[in-house]
Amino acid sequence: MIEAEIDPRDLREFMLDMDALHLEKLLDGELGPFAKAVGVAAGKYPPPVSGSTYIRTYHLDRNWYYKLLSALSVEVGNLAVYAGYVHGHEQVDFHAAHGWRRLFEMGDTMLENFIEKLIRKAERIWK
Repeated sequence: MIEAEIDPRDLREFMLDMDALHLEKLLDGELGPFAKAVGVAAGKYPPPVSGSTYIRTYHLDRNWYYKLLSALSVEVGNLAVYAGYVHGHEQVDFHAAHGWRRLFEMGDTMLENFIEKLIRKAERIWK
């Protein structure tokens, strides 16, 4: 068995703290740069395959975009029709084996540092 007791005064204080924080204020100036950093990290080209005669066009590199949809939402992606096979869930084994990074994995990897940064900012706002 487990029990918890909630003191309504604690909830009131918590709600006042959350209102004072304003999520939009917390994310202001942070979300766009985070999305861009994830895209840049994911889009970094690995070294060329040894012995390959393929000449890189950098078409994939030129098609990254970052779009702030609202104060709480941002989009990062790549418009190249084949981007999903290189950086997405559909990534083919060949690209993974040669060091191409998946966008979602880079986001997950970088998220912890982003959250720590937001925590530090929240602490400054609350003081």
